[in-house]
Amino acid sequence: MRVIHVAGVSGSGKTTFIRSLIPMLGRMGPTAVVKHLGHHRYSLEAGKDTTLFLGEGASASAGVDEEKAVVVVRGHTLREIFPLMSSIGTEYLLVEGWKSHPLPKVRIGDLPGATDVVLSNPTAGEVIESLELFPHFYSPEGLARKVRGEDPGCVVLTGRYPAPVERGTPDSRREFYLRFSPILNEIARSAESRPGGAHAIVHLHQGLIFGGEDAVLVAVGAPTPAAALDAFSSCHRHMLSALGSGSSHKG
Repeated sequence: MRVIHVAGVSGSGKTTFIRSLIPMLGRMGPTAVVKHLGHHRYSLEAGKDTTLFLGEGASASAGVDEEKAVVVVRGHTLREIFPLMSSIGTEYLLVEGWKSHPLPKVRIGDLPGATDVVLSNPTAGEVIESLELFPHFYSPEGLARKVRGEDPGCVVLTGRYPAPVERGTPDSRREFYLRFSPILNEIARSAESRPGGAHAIVHLHQGLIFGGEDAVLVAVGAPTPAAALDAFSSCHRHMLSALGSGSSHKG
């Protein structure tokens, strides 16, 4: 899931800009938006069953009709929303608000003191042309869904490994992300070169940006259990080598 952060002061045009991006991204894959409401609390309709369920202590409440589902969860941080959006198959997540969050961001209008700005007052087309500037986030469920693709019979194996990064400065952790990500891409390519037609994704979870510990998520999908196990074993062997060195990988 590619995360595109749009930030600016109130009245700068963030919402209008995001509305122009949605159909363009939607043609490329499922697109979702999360907006920071700030001090404007979202009011649930009084007396409705879904509201009453929450009032009785439910951790989540959903209403489903013939066209859509409305889900209310008690989580109230961006860190809690990312896994939810990834797990439902979102390919592009637009984030509005949270100006101080360390996500690479699109700045709309003037935003004094803004950090991690990668594009300033771009057109929607310029954002589409620059998607590689924005990071990926995957929950384990979202990663499994990604490798499964359109094949419901696909055999999927997943794993999680600690990333070999020390708790240094933010700059040192960013440097590690840049150095280690190509190694993980090579591990995935090695697994996909095995016979059996497997698809592999080896993803670095960047805790500095998305919260939690830095970690490596692995998902392998294949038509048969044997092919999935063979490809996952390839990932595992190479992951152990990479984790041992923290910086090098040999195929």
